[in-house]
Amino acid sequence: MRVALKLAYFGTKFAGFQYQPDKRTVEGELFKAFEKIGIDPKKADYKCAGRTDAGVHALGQVIAVNVEDAKRVLPRILNSYLPEDVIVWAWAKVEDSFNPRYATSRKYIYVMYLDEEYDVSAMRKAAKMLVGTHDFSNFTKKFGEGQNCVRTVYNIELRMNGEFLIFEIEGNAFTWNMVRCIVTALQEVGSKHRSVEWFEKMLSPEKYKERVEPAPPYGLILKDVKYNNVEFEVDDYAWNTLKSKIRNLIEYHGTIYKLFSLVKPEE
Repeated sequence: MRVALKLAYFGTKFAGFQYQPDKRTVEGELFKAFEKIGIDPKKADYKCAGRTDAGVHALGQVIAVNVEDAKRVLPRILNSYLPEDVIVWAWAKVEDSFNPRYATSRKYIYVMYLDEEYDVSAMRKAAKMLVGTHDFSNFTKKFGEGQNCVRTVYNIELRMNGEFLIFEIEGNAFTWNMVRCIVTALQEVGSKHRSVEWFEKMLSPEKYKERVEPAPPYGLILKDVKYNNVEFEVDDYAWNTLKSKIRNLIEYHGTIYKLFSLVKPEE
């Protein structure tokens, strides 16, 4: 029997998702939890939807394993062996051939703090250019010759929320650091250091090549990974636990942010 699991994690204290023997990673914590319940990830044909970098968060990461009994990996069972910053909150029985990497779409959100005046209208104009199929080589960190960086973006949204600007993007797949590099480019347009025309040229790497540095990882979250014909069942207890942890983080960090915003130095 093959089971898919949907999980969330707070990436702050992780060196990324992918297993590294000498560093704390999300996959490393998952493997330790599997071992405690008698599951060998390799023998169970463990697969993941994708790997996030150090500091990046997730709400809808997806993994899959083979098990003799689905009850062994139900969210509330598995969560009892996982650390506080990883929570499995939904599960589904899937086909034996299911590989979470082959998703119909992935959705990311990046949050930007507006500590300066941004031309949001120009940023929206640039962002709309992303919709469709493009070569994202100029938005890919360390791409090599012959590497395929063609991806399709389905939807884009850029919205204000108080002092924050929320960038949401959905596509069939993403190259390494693609979302964070796009955010940097949009900030360049918003701060008027670059033009909308420059952003458009960045989408034609066969004619124009330039590298931009990725935005910091802490503002990025893998919101969801979608599949055809997979119905995830939400574990209410696990979901409520996740919401409680998010509320605690909001209270803690929000209070600190407000305290320092009240006493920030005058320019």
